[in-house]
Amino acid sequence: MDHTTPSKAYEASMRRAIALAGNGPSNGVNPQVGCVVLNSAGTIIAEGWHRGAGTAHAEVDALSQLTPEQAQGSTFVVTLEPCNHTGRTGPCAQALIEAGVGTVVYAATDPGHGSSGGAQRLRDAGIEVIGGVLED
Repeated sequence: MDHTTPSKAYEASMRRAIALAGNGPSNGVNPQVGCVVLNSAGTIIAEGWHRGAGTAHAEVDALSQLTPEQAQGSTFVVTLEPCNHTGRTGPCAQALIEAGVGTVVYAATDPGHGSSGGAQRLRDAGIEVIGGVLED
């Protein structure tokens, strides 16, 4: 990361992800979630958000904007722990594993009984995971 510590860069990126989350619908059962993707230099190379039930989750929305080479080793900063279940869409944790991302930074742990556990799945796959960034 440029001239700042990783935690400061992650906080700035998380603020952007939080702003992006506000683009999603404010009603319904799904939370508003935003995501930014950073390259190795700490530059934002993609952004995404969840647009509502049945649509791509924020991570997959951002991932769809990247080439496989860009995704490889990148850092995903997302407002909610990547999901770990198949519902109307597949598990975001698995999509990130398959893309070969290097690090996942998230704010809040997924409170859903069936959807949580993505952080552990990512760790088990060898991906660095940092939780609790700007969780409040």
